[in-house]
Amino acid sequence: MKSISKSLTAILLLSFVAACTKVEKLPFYEKGKSVTLSSSTTTIAPSAADSNKVVLTLNWTDPEYATDPSNQKFVMEMDADQNFPAPKRFEVSGALEYSFTGLQLNNMLADFGFNPGDPFTINIRVISSYGNNNERYASNVVSVSMTPYLIPLTLTPSTNGPLVLGVSQASSNAISFSWNSSNYGNHTIYYAIQIDKAGGDFSSPVVVHYGTATSGNMSVNDLNTYAINAGVAGGDTDDLQFRVVSYMDDSYTTALVKSAVVTITTTTYVPIPDNLYIVGDATLGWWNNPVPVPQQQFTRVDAYSFSINVWLIAGGSYLFLPVNGDWSHKYGGATDGTEPGGATLLKDNAVPGSNTPAPPTTGVYKITVNFQTNKFTVTPVQVPDNLYIVGDATPGGWDNPVAVPAQQFTKIDAATFAIVINLNAGGSYLFLPVNGDWGHKFGGSTDGTEAGGGILKADGAVPGSNTPAPSTSGLYKIEVSFATNTYKVTPYSVPENLYIVGDATPGWWNNPVPVPDQQFTRISGSEFTLDIHLTAGGTYLFLPVNGSWDHKFGGATDGTQAGGGDLKADGDVPGSNTPAPGTTGNYRINVNFLTWKYTVTPI
Repeated sequence: MKSISKSLTAILLLSFVAACTKVEKLPFYEKGKSVTLSSSTTTIAPSAADSNKVVLTLNWTDPEYATDPSNQKFVMEMDADQNFPAPKRFEVSGALEYSFTGLQLNNMLADFGFNPGDPFTINIRVISSYGNNNERYASNVVSVSMTPYLIPLTLTPSTNGPLVLGVSQASSNAISFSWNSSNYGNHTIYYAIQIDKAGGDFSSPVVVHYGTATSGNMSVNDLNTYAINAGVAGGDTDDLQFRVVSYMDDSYTTALVKSAVVTITTTTYVPIPDNLYIVGDATLGWWNNPVPVPQQQFTRVDAYSFSINVWLIAGGSYLFLPVNGDWSHKYGGATDGTEPGGATLLKDNAVPGSNTPAPPTTGVYKITVNFQTNKFTVTPVQVPDNLYIVGDATPGGWDNPVAVPAQQFTKIDAATFAIVINLNAGGSYLFLPVNGDWGHKFGGSTDGTEAGGGILKADGAVPGSNTPAPSTSGLYKIEVSFATNTYKVTPYSVPENLYIVGDATPGWWNNPVPVPDQQFTRISGSEFTLDIHLTAGGTYLFLPVNGSWDHKFGGATDGTQAGGGDLKADGDVPGSNTPAPGTTGNYRINVNFLTWKYTVTPI
């Protein structure tokens, strides 16, 4: 216990001694005072050449702080608002002045969002303090008018031209451009090249965006498109104006700087569309737009050319359209294209108001449009006098010559043939212009049942596998049009038999009729014939089933006129039925379900 008591006494004694020790006075610093700010100028309008030059110097008086100047801090605040709600700050220690270059002030004004070229009043003050931010005082406010500037742009092309653009080099580089950066504060600057035809004022230029890059390329195809859109017609030579423009946003709506114009002589070519169509009163589709396809759609031959076989009507005219149903763009020529070497292809407003004239003789023509040579040619296509079908899809197989008339087409008009025939699924066939001769052939790569049919090919263009039959065996109507260069295959229904009944016949209206006297003979897949005595003043009908009145065929005329009469069915047959010829006698009646005609000829 004595030991503990001694320790406590020692601690208390030390504490007493410490409390009685004298402490020196803390250091005392005198308060400073607000500084007085002054400016070297009240108006600043620097240019880009002043970027690295001192354009403004600020001075202020000594704040008289009781410390070394190195421990004194001065913060310059600049703001357009005199209340300094969001100022730009610049800090310095010890010194009583600060200088700004043109670039420093320009960046500050840009960050404020001020438009270059316009003067703005900037309010300036200095906040002085000790280095630890104690004793802060604000100076007087000085106002300075400042005008931000922009850095000029210079556009440099890789060549001064002339440029001759060719479709065969469409994907190659035509020209390259480079330009200097034109920064404005911390804004991201975007660049675009504007293009206009010489003499234009860039009021509606072609604009090519390059983002933040300071260089860019243009391919032959792109430059050709730009030139045409700027007003240089395809195939023409003219001067193009180029300039680079900077923008402060990626919507390219606020232009900042425009470079001087660079002029380059450029020769264009007519651009190649993805598709091509023909329209006009020289065609079977007349001026209806959209046009029927594939009948009036060109086939692309190669990278530069399109071709079509089409019926052209003398005295009419036509145009070529790159987009079916759209009149925005067109191609054509001033002549009919039948001259040696063809005619020059024109585009849009260069096409004559009277459009492209058809050849002087109506017929089938092959039109070839070549966008590389900028020419179109129109040449006659010989329509065969006859057409036959051969192949293992037909009843006659590949035997040549084929059976006539069973496998001979009927010529419907000057350029169209049709036949009704049984086709075997899995087989194939060809069309021959001369029976028994393999020298020439026509056909296609599809079965022709698709909408619009298939494209008709000739000779070596016909696939080696020939034209495929439909996937289902049966009776089909095949139409081959040399006017539209197509073939069409559709399922067809023709009665198995045909009979005649009526008071113009020997059997009168008795049904069933006497056979074989009043039963037709089938001479092809779609045609029936009968020789019979007809009584003038009487009428008659054709029946597909003897003894049944369920279905009937007939017409409104006696069938003796040129071309015969139009065959009607069921309810379309006139109530008075088909009239007999005006003279009693023996006649040959021919009924054709392919042409839907019937003829009545004296014998």
